[in-house]
Amino acid sequence: MSIGAALRLIREEQHLSQGDVERRSDLMRCYISRVESGKTDPTVDTIKRWAAALGVSAWEVVKRWEEGKNEKL
Repeated sequence: MSIGAALRLIREEQHLSQGDVERRSDLMRCYISRVESGKTDPTVDTIKRWAAALGVSAWEVVKRWEEGKNEKL
């Protein structure tokens, strides 16, 4: 699982659209899509902004990412 997939999973669990995240984070929707699809990786600052838009900590995002990586083993 990529960090983008973890962000997408959290977003979908909260029933939010990419547009919702765009409005809450000031990140462009096309960028959100590229990260969620694994085409680009976000910076730490971007993860923090995105996590805040989702109402979770950056640590929660990283934790979900790590859990997802371990599931593939």
